[in-house]
Amino acid sequence: MNRSEHKNEHNPEETTETSSKRGFFYYFDIFYRVSKALIIFFIVTLLVGGSLGAGAAVGYFASLVHSSEIPEYEEMEAQIDDFVLKSTMYYAGGEVISDVRSDLIRTPVDLENVSSSVVDAIVATEDEYFFEHNGIVPKAVARALVQDLTNSSSTSGGSTLTQQLIKQQLVGNEVSHSRKANEILLAMRLENYMSKEDILQAYLNISPFGRNNKGQNIAGVQEAAQGIFGVSAADLSLPQAAFIAGLPQSPIVYSPYTQTGDLKEDHSVGLGRKDEVLFRMYREGYITENDYNDAVGYDLSQDFLPKADAEQDSRSYVYDLALEESRDLLIQYFAEADDLTMDELNADTDLYNQYFEQADSALINGGYKVYTTIDRDLHNAVEQVVEEQVDTLGADRSYTWVDDDGVSHTDTMPIQVSGSVIDNATGKVLAFIGGREYEDSEYNRAFESERSPGSIIKPLATYGPALDIGLITPATIVPDTDVSIPLVTGEVYEPTNAVRTTNRWMTAREALTVSQNIPTIKIYNELVKQVNPVNYMTKMGISEDVIPAEDYIANPSTAIGGVSGGAAPVDLISAFSSIANNGTHVEPYVIEKIENSAGEAIYEHEQSEAQVWSPQTNFLLLDILRDVHTEGTARGTISQLNFNSDWISKTGTSGTSDKVNDIWYIGSTPSITFGTWIGYDNQVVGLIDEYGQSPSLRNRNFWAKVVNQMYEVRPELLGVGEQFQQPSNITQRSVLAETGMLPGTVDLPEGGTRSISGDTFTEYFNTAHLPQTTVYDFALGATDAELSEFWNAAETSSSDNQEDDEEENNEEEDPSPPSNREETPENEENESRPNDDSNNGGNSNNNSENEPEENPEEKEEEEETAPPSQPEEPEEPEEDPEADQPEEENNTEETPDDSV
Repeated sequence: MNRSEHKNEHNPEETTETSSKRGFFYYFDIFYRVSKALIIFFIVTLLVGGSLGAGAAVGYFASLVHSSEIPEYEEMEAQIDDFVLKSTMYYAGGEVISDVRSDLIRTPVDLENVSSSVVDAIVATEDEYFFEHNGIVPKAVARALVQDLTNSSSTSGGSTLTQQLIKQQLVGNEVSHSRKANEILLAMRLENYMSKEDILQAYLNISPFGRNNKGQNIAGVQEAAQGIFGVSAADLSLPQAAFIAGLPQSPIVYSPYTQTGDLKEDHSVGLGRKDEVLFRMYREGYITENDYNDAVGYDLSQDFLPKADAEQDSRSYVYDLALEESRDLLIQYFAEADDLTMDELNADTDLYNQYFEQADSALINGGYKVYTTIDRDLHNAVEQVVEEQVDTLGADRSYTWVDDDGVSHTDTMPIQVSGSVIDNATGKVLAFIGGREYEDSEYNRAFESERSPGSIIKPLATYGPALDIGLITPATIVPDTDVSIPLVTGEVYEPTNAVRTTNRWMTAREALTVSQNIPTIKIYNELVKQVNPVNYMTKMGISEDVIPAEDYIANPSTAIGGVSGGAAPVDLISAFSSIANNGTHVEPYVIEKIENSAGEAIYEHEQSEAQVWSPQTNFLLLDILRDVHTEGTARGTISQLNFNSDWISKTGTSGTSDKVNDIWYIGSTPSITFGTWIGYDNQVVGLIDEYGQSPSLRNRNFWAKVVNQMYEVRPELLGVGEQFQQPSNITQRSVLAETGMLPGTVDLPEGGTRSISGDTFTEYFNTAHLPQTTVYDFALGATDAELSEFWNAAETSSSDNQEDDEEENNEEEDPSPPSNREETPENEENESRPNDDSNNGGNSNNNSENEPEENPEEKEEEEETAPPSQPEEPEEPEEDPEADQPEEENNTEETPDDSV
């Protein structure tokens, strides 16, 4: 037995106790050491893993925002403030035409003008820590991140008001980590520059709030308060404020209105949201328990406004015109800001469309104020007469056409009317007629329809220029005899008058007064040998796009309105207004000023004018046009007016030899010019005599009714009692009735002289073009044969007088050629139209044989319009002398259809 065994054998109890104590501490020690190692390892692992995770998270966040450009503060502020603003258009007197149509209605309001209940409700509902955080709430972001990573079906909002503002104005609604990361970064950045009050104000003005009682989409707390409860944002009650504060979460769902403005049948969803907002306000301590109970128990549905019609649904010719004109000006404004010209834009369709969209969006959403020249009361007065009288202008006309498949169709077309009122001195369009009824046709004929000018062009393209260069005086004699004019095509143009060729020699004054074609064309034929009338017409705003320059030279029927193109009524009326403005044309305009949302004028109209001809020329021309409504084609028109003024006027008709397309009448006082046009949009049908009246008489009667109505509402605009002033260097001279020149000795072409004298009359003259002693070829446009016949007759008359000046029968001797003894028909609209068509090279035959047999009344109406040389004039009837007579001149071409 060894020592150990022996020891154990003799002390067995001691050995057992020692081993037990050692085992407990031993295992405890092992457990402690292992646990310590594990804890240390776990902590180290967490630190390392957390660092790696945090680094990865930071890296991931950095990668999300790495490609994004961080805007400067000024840029951020501009984007935050760049919300949709309501643009408004105004009449000249400041009355509202309408707000510009927009998909979203918004009216900004300062925070100080918003009820504190709204502010408290928004903060309690959308961002309870708004006044504490620096743009984000970390735990809310973490909660939202966990929900996103775990694809949790329940989500809670993690966005502060600042983040929502950033989302709406800067980063958009894209669902992505990148967008969210940028939102967080920019929210923190925005909080460093903007105060809490500014952020809150921007949020309240930007957020959508559903629909109003007109069915319009609304944004901003002010529009919500006005459009739902009919009060301002400052006057909202607690229940109303809670209801509005609950809308941004789901504006359309919670809105009490449908898209038509009708109240929804069930408001429980929106009212339930309101109660939720009230509870949150109570929970956050903004209201007391009593306030909460009272507000929850209040029947808010009784405060909802009933349905109302949207004012913007009542569009009009004025609305459309103001919108189009202001948009064009904004296109130019934005282009010039980028150093581009309109020529560059017009040459590049894509570029033009780009600026069109920019201007259109700015006008709809930019909070602009557009001020027009349209006088509301004057314009409404004009439209009132149109509504009352349009059916008296002519009946509906039907026509049949065949389509490509050979199927016949019959369409009916109503008569249309157009016109405008223009301030002579400024060019302001004070009122206009876009058509018979906007609801039937939105086509604005006053500004868009290009119609042949008819005889309105005579004073503009022929008599004015001819007086200006001294080719004629008002006393110049022009034979109303048949004429043949070779054309550049080699064909011959033979113009006719409306009724017949009178074979009389008449003054230029008389020819324009009764609107004879043949004398006008003879003057024009001589005029174009010295000057191209386009130089005058372009100064009056009738550009070469309307009447090409070559037409004036190549087409003599241009003198009487036979043009290939046509002018819009407002442009033609504006051109005529030059005569009423001392020979100065002022460009017509509609937009006076445009202001941006800051109240800065980005556009103000600058008057553009051009001197067409001298004041002396102008006075002679307007003095002739005074006779049109007293002795000429508009007799009886001005006498219908309820006031007196110094009027000048001109009638006009155009069409083809068998159809009248256009009827015009333009009249001017020293202050304004007003003209009207009637016709059919599709020129396949023409105007005819109806209701016992000619189209011209119907139009002039309508014109007079409109002027009387304008006088009732705006007499101060019409120039009541005013007179056109005679300029210096205008004088009166007595000239021979036979020649329009002074008496004296005339050199004959084949030698010898002839002395001429006789009856005289007094006429106005420009001192720069005073009448001279009569010359052999005094009659403008007379042929050699006609001149020879005149002088032979004059010689015979002179010899007879010398041989037996006591014989009374010599008083009956006519000094004019025998062929010139027919009288000028004094029909009210004695304006001719050529029988020819352009397709026939201008050739035509006199159509007098095709005219209807004249009745006794017409005979009386066609008494001679006496030239100034005759001491007496026949009494003129008050009725329409034009009745049952062919209309005035028409185009040598069939004007293309003006289909709408």
